[in-house]
Order: sequence, then structure tokens, then C-alpha cells
Amino acid sequence: MNRDPKLRREIFLVTPRYKLRTLLILLAIMPPMLWIGWTKYEAWRAEQERQKALREIQQAQSFYTDYLPAILNAAAQPPPLPPPGTGAQPGR
Repeated sequence: MNRDPKLRREIFLVTPRYKLRTLLILLAIMPPMLWIGWTKYEAWRAEQERQKALREIQQAQSFYTDYLPAILNAAAQPPPLPPPGTGAQPGR
């Protein structure tokens, strides 16, 4: 390792310029990339919300077509009579 102070000072002066240049490049490139990515993310999220709402609607429709008629039929039938000899009255 070279211990020359002049050489060490020159290395120190070159390194920050390289880091600053990299930072400036990133500041020039990243905002447009982030904007494009963010708009695509928002569109994807909106699509996910629409699909979730459609799934909930389909589940509600399947409930009304599959289970509701059975529930209404069961509610329309009178309750079963109690077994004879128990002394219980129907409907109580």
C-alpha cells in the first residue's frame, strides 16, 4: 500500500466526483422509471379490486341460487310433530 499523502489526497478527490456523478445519473433516470412503475401498480391494484368485487358478487349469486331455495322450503314447512307420549305441544 502506498503511503504517499499526495496520492491519497488525489484518490479522495476523485472518489466523491464519481459518487456524485452516479447520484446525478440516478436522479435523472429514476423519477421517470418510478412514475411508469407507479402508474402500472395503480392499474394493477384497481384490477385486483374489480376482481375481488366480482368474486364477492359471484359468491352472493351462488348463495341465492343454491341455498336460498332450500332455506325458504324449510321455512315454509311446518315443524315436525313431537313424538307421542312426551307431553310436548307442537310449535313450542
